[in-house]
Amino acid sequence: MSLQNYIYKFFNKNNIKTLFLIDILYMKDINAIYNFQNGDYIIKQLKKLLENKITSLIRKKINKKILIELTNTHADVFELTIYEDFTIDEILEIKNLIFEHVINHPFKLNNKSANINIDITIGCSKSDDQLIRIYAEKALHQAKLNFVHYMYYDSYLYKNEAINEDLLDILNYNIENELVEPYFQAIMDNKTEQIIKYEALMRLYDKKGNILLPHVFIHKSKKCRLYTKLMELLIDKIVFYINKYKKNISINLDYTDILNPNIKRSLIAKIRKNNIGKYLTIEILESEKIANFNIVNDFISEVKKYNVKIAIDDFGTGFSNYEYILNLNVDYIKIDGSLIKKIDEEIYLNLIKSIVQFCKQQEIKIVAEFVSDIKILRYVKAIGIDYSQGYYISKPVEITEIIGDK
Repeated sequence: MSLQNYIYKFFNKNNIKTLFLIDILYMKDINAIYNFQNGDYIIKQLKKLLENKITSLIRKKINKKILIELTNTHADVFELTIYEDFTIDEILEIKNLIFEHVINHPFKLNNKSANINIDITIGCSKSDDQLIRIYAEKALHQAKLNFVHYMYYDSYLYKNEAINEDLLDILNYNIENELVEPYFQAIMDNKTEQIIKYEALMRLYDKKGNILLPHVFIHKSKKCRLYTKLMELLIDKIVFYINKYKKNISINLDYTDILNPNIKRSLIAKIRKNNIGKYLTIEILESEKIANFNIVNDFISEVKKYNVKIAIDDFGTGFSNYEYILNLNVDYIKIDGSLIKKIDEEIYLNLIKSIVQFCKQQEIKIVAEFVSDIKILRYVKAIGIDYSQGYYISKPVEITEIIGDK
């Protein structure tokens, strides 16, 4: 470490820093298929990529002088520490930068002309104490358990995880002050390239005004029996925005929401009273958990009386997904992002094509999620998927960024 960096680190050691843990997925398979020498060679290439190109791109994006440290803590895990207190949106931008450059990088093999790609999982946290690595490891662990490529662990909210009074207080703070806010992610028509609707995603705020993402508060809110109140506030905001701006909006409900008589009754009453059905799409999450199709179809039949559209989210990850579609009267399916991000691989491309063909036969419109770059968008358009959603189209934003000064 240079003297300048040592001085910087010394004077900033008690300030908030942001830590990304970057873990190579399926490293055992790489070692087994290509041998340990190639496994070690890939790790060295990843280290060089992180040290040089990615670190340089992070500094360029931040546009300020900061200290970034990289260490190889385990054989296949890298620790990237940035001595800066980032917002959640800034953290997401840096995560996307790391993720996209790693998974799209061609990794060489010894004595072979072919290249391979690797997958990674990222755990992240920020803190001013020595436990930051533990928080990031918790995030990484949760990401792997949930089969997602990234998770953020909020150290402020989870320092007293056993009781977690801070989070409970923040949930009540959001309810009492009606701070629950939808962020909107655009969905684009692939033929016209026009934005045709927005998916509403719940956001809360801590007392400093920082945004909290759902993975931080959803489980706790359900455990504390506050989730229904949060959903009612979210629905109120969405109804208000539809009434005011006449935007087409999707709202997420899972099977337990549909079973919840308060949420169901409140939603239907507001649709009827405000006459907003034609602007609304209900996305049913975690459809594989549906135990009673009659209950769900009764709900679908009821909301369709008011011209509400129905979508099934995360389609394609289970073998029984086609049965769900045949049992439910749906208008859209959203192909799971874990498939879309691998659309350039032949096996996944063929699977997605079969989903598209099935949906065309059933006259069901298709949305591709996780459209993160132009390459994926081109594949999506080429095979006839109707709509695209993802960071290449737009990240989730507040309503003010959509409607401007209206």
